Amino acid sequence: MLLRAFVGGALNEAVLELDDAPLVMRARAELREALGITAAPALARVFRWPKAMPQYHVGHLARVETIERRAGALPGLDLAGGAYRGVGIADCVRSGEAAAERALGAGAV
Repeated sequence: MLLRAFVGGALNEAVLELDDAPLVMRARAELREALGITAAPALARVFRWPKAMPQYHVGHLARVETIERRAGALPGLDLAGGAYRGVGIADCVRSGEAAAERALGAGAV
């Protein structure tokens, strides 16, 4: 099984200044608490990508709902991408597929 753990984030960027071993220990502790995993990993790698993952601010979803409501009133305008409901690849694919379905559905009328 392959697991990926993320540490740090906008509220704890300083944690990335730790050496690799303490970061792995933190990740293992979180996985132990959340999933009950106690076995040592066969492989552990640490990569640091500071500020690589956008993080939404409090109130983001309310703003997105307003944007989507207003965009919905404009025929032919469909929004997609990481700026709305998720920045991960799967989120962006889902967003694009939903926008395409809306656009195709609107064009079929």
